[in-house]
Amino acid sequence: MKTIKSKKVYSETIEIKKSKFICTTAQVNSKEELDQFLSDFSLNDARHNCYAYKIGTKVVFGGYNDDGEPKGTAGKPIFNVIEKNDLTNICILVTRYFGGVKLGAGPLARAYTSSAASIVKNAEFETIKEINNLSISFKINNIKEIETFLNKNNIEIINKKFEESKCVFDLNAIKNQIEDIMHLLN
Repeated sequence: MKTIKSKKVYSETIEIKKSKFICTTAQVNSKEELDQFLSDFSLNDARHNCYAYKIGTKVVFGGYNDDGEPKGTAGKPIFNVIEKNDLTNICILVTRYFGGVKLGAGPLARAYTSSAASIVKNAEFETIKEINNLSISFKINNIKEIETFLNKNNIEIINKKFEESKCVFDLNAIKNQIEDIMHLLN
């Protein structure tokens, strides 16, 4: 899964048959951040503020809102862009200023899809890494080798405990680092 890199907010506008679609997206990591994002970027004078969001990695929740557009023509197409691109911790908001020309259900859904897809194409993303907590125990005479390995591989040491002839380190590591640590200890 990927999410937007840093806390940057992306925005861009497209016009289709005199309707203006303003697409805004940012990383959101909780329901509170989602509500704040929607409060900050929804435009009250616009006809529609449609959005989709997805939050979480292990326990995932998401949803969408058509905000008065015909059912299934706005929020769901935006959500499909999120799903197709394997994104999480994101909200995509598309604000529509009606230009006086009705688009019809198919073209309207395509307009929301293309607005969301365009901003996803232009935003910077990073892969979410699952961090695991683990403790390792080793002989104290190996401490220099272990610390050098951990530092070289950017493995975070949370805590160090020293006992009579051994050390216990609490670490944060991603999955492939755990295999390397186990190999080193064996």
